[in-house]
Amino acid sequence: MKKVWASLCFGLICHITDAVAATEPRAAFNWRAAPREEQIATLTLREAILRAFARNPKIYQAAAQIHVGEADLDAAESAWYPQLSLQATGGRSRQTDSAGSLNNSGSGGITLSQLLYDFGRTGGAIDEQNKLSEAYRYALYDTMTTVAQDTLRAYLDVKRYRALADAARTNLASLRRVQEIARLRAEAGLSSQSDVLQAGTRIAGMNATLEQYRAQARSAQAQLTVLTGVVSDELPELPQSLLNQQITLDKIAYEKSAAVRSAQAKQEAALERVRQAESNHWPTIRVEAGRTRYENDRRSYWDDELQLRVEAPIYQGGLVNAKTRAAEGDRQAAEAAIQQSKLDINQHASTAYADMIGAQQRQTAGDQQYGSADHTRAVYADEYKLNKRSLNDLLSVEQDVFQADSGRLMALYDGWDATVRYAAAVDNLLDMLGIDREATSGQTLPSL
Repeated sequence: MKKVWASLCFGLICHITDAVAATEPRAAFNWRAAPREEQIATLTLREAILRAFARNPKIYQAAAQIHVGEADLDAAESAWYPQLSLQATGGRSRQTDSAGSLNNSGSGGITLSQLLYDFGRTGGAIDEQNKLSEAYRYALYDTMTTVAQDTLRAYLDVKRYRALADAARTNLASLRRVQEIARLRAEAGLSSQSDVLQAGTRIAGMNATLEQYRAQARSAQAQLTVLTGVVSDELPELPQSLLNQQITLDKIAYEKSAAVRSAQAKQEAALERVRQAESNHWPTIRVEAGRTRYENDRRSYWDDELQLRVEAPIYQGGLVNAKTRAAEGDRQAAEAAIQQSKLDINQHASTAYADMIGAQQRQTAGDQQYGSADHTRAVYADEYKLNKRSLNDLLSVEQDVFQADSGRLMALYDGWDATVRYAAAVDNLLDMLGIDREATSGQTLPSL
């Protein structure tokens, strides 16, 4: 069963790579080459995550670790199989007994050994590797969630700074209209040229703000390109399903978290190591059969044996007790790792939930502020034309409008970011994105 899981996991990674990468002849691995990038028209959120899965080395590393667990399990199970060996020697040796002595010049033979019982050492090793394979599998799921979270947050940052740049362009266009009104009034002798210059100063400042947002958007796009391997000018709107979180802060199912389950599996593996160490106090029972041919100076002969061998440690300088204490220490550390995983989930989820609520309240306040500032701007513009308001009043309200617009956009994307972090903390992110990890057998495997 573990071989099937490992093969499916590794096959999954290969399938994603084939699906999103161009078909090219396989070349020798070049560690000097930079990761490849390509240009596409549109990059959806789901495609971005799948491409990140295919590109991220941590995914491959976690999948490869499953193969390590598979090999270790096979090695542990091999102890129950018959052990067959050949041996041969050359050179002089002497055997002496009551009948005299024999000078052997060489020997060769075959030995068959079968383990019968070792008081749980081999069974414990097999159970340990089963638990570790389970831990590796859940570690892969946890890695997938981490990669998806990083990709999603980079995706959000690109959209955030592009939206802020659009808000800056809108405000820049509004300031230019104000400058045009000031110019017309100055030409008509209703105001001085200083109004035109003052409006130009505000325009220059907004141009600087626009370039700052554009630079941040390019930086976020570069980060997204590193994660996904593609450059895209169009990022569609985010799916509303991300906002439909069903897991509340007081009902987090820690036992279903991949990180917790991986730590739990490692703790159970450590417990098996303790049992193995304790079983070293007991003997090993095996049956051995062999046939050896001896060559000597007078005659050659066969030595046949069929024996029940019992090996029991009497004294090893405290080695068994030391290994038992070390294994118990590993178990305690693994148990602490479970509590640490739960604590991390609680901390990340609580922080993200608080940020999510705060962002929603900020966005509501920002919408109200924007509506009020936009209305005030329209009134001030009319009153400025009638010479009832100064240009400073009009420029001040333009700044209020931009601050309200940028503030509500920041709150919007802060809320999205907090939602992503909360979903990742409670290990529900991939499910909400439609990347179902539930297989029909009831076990959890990514279905991409």
